[in-house]
Amino acid sequence: MITPPRRLETQNSMENVQHKLIDVIEEMWTQKDVPLEPMHVARDIMNADVKTLTLDHTVNQCIKFMESYKVQHVPVVDLPYKGEKKPYFVGVVSQRDVLRLNVPDDEETGIHKQEIDRRALRQLLVQIVARKPHSVSLQTPIQDVIAALVRYHIDMLPVLDKGDLVGTITITELIKLLFRLDKAVKQLCMELKDAAMASNNSAKAEVLFSWISRTVQEIMTEQPICLDAKDNLATAIEVMQTKEIRHILIIDEQKTFVGLVSDRNILKSLPFAGRRPPRPPKKFREHLFASTPHAKIPELPLESIMVPKSKVFHVPPGFSVLDAADIMNKNIISCLPVIDEQEKLRGIVTTTDLMRALLAAYEPAEKDELILSQSSSR
Repeated sequence: MITPPRRLETQNSMENVQHKLIDVIEEMWTQKDVPLEPMHVARDIMNADVKTLTLDHTVNQCIKFMESYKVQHVPVVDLPYKGEKKPYFVGVVSQRDVLRLNVPDDEETGIHKQEIDRRALRQLLVQIVARKPHSVSLQTPIQDVIAALVRYHIDMLPVLDKGDLVGTITITELIKLLFRLDKAVKQLCMELKDAAMASNNSAKAEVLFSWISRTVQEIMTEQPICLDAKDNLATAIEVMQTKEIRHILIIDEQKTFVGLVSDRNILKSLPFAGRRPPRPPKKFREHLFASTPHAKIPELPLESIMVPKSKVFHVPPGFSVLDAADIMNKNIISCLPVIDEQEKLRGIVTTTDLMRALLAAYEPAEKDELILSQSSSR
């Protein structure tokens, strides 16, 4: 198991430590003499109902498995040999690993499923599985879980206990935690409307009310990376790898938002890459974006693969953070462009920004910034 990055330590005042949101919630719920579900370590939030595939399953079976269970990551195990009692956890196959083989017919790009090499669909997972992925233990603090997901640009962490796979944590589990915290805070805020109770807990009340009043404008990325619709896939790939981002906003000559391109949109337009290279990647998403030198597809203009504005969920700057998280969660999307009343692009809020907001509930703001600066996976 690879240990997630340690939280960076700073010199914080005792006041900041005492008034972390999670501490305030737990202290005030204790005063109410009402039990509160634990929300501190990986065990508290992980999904313990883990579905797995084996090294001998095919890519085609993996695609159908993901569609059937509506998951984007599949833990892969090796079946036990004689004398062994349990399967051995090997690694993970993500939706991005097989996305090039799971595309609809598209007249604009000229990509047709029947043109895909059927041998690729019969390829075994042993050839594409990401081995020894970053993982956490049952007792890994939630702060470290968040920091690992963001720093390593991943959306899922296996939870291991003595080498055995016992659960998984995805962005979905963390968004659910965001909702759990919000529900607890709102209940406390309702009670704090009583003047006497509020005066006795003024500092704590300020922490609670500031949590529920947060807007998208407070957590969004104000200067997102943008390209023109006439730019091509090769340019978008280079920008994503250089900036280590997963979304590019498309704007016109008037700087008006017209569409969105994600790494998934690009992967659906690239030919199957084949076996995962054994060496560690030198660039962001290197093995996913890999293509043959003679492939013409990277020359395609972004307008041929972008999601047009009319089909992109977007929100105004004053939109609630929790409402934005709800839209992302229900529609299984990872970003929302932020557009004001004059149709001006103001920024973008991503799942990384939501993770930053969640981390703020567990650590003082000064520490949040140190952990996640230079680590955005937008």
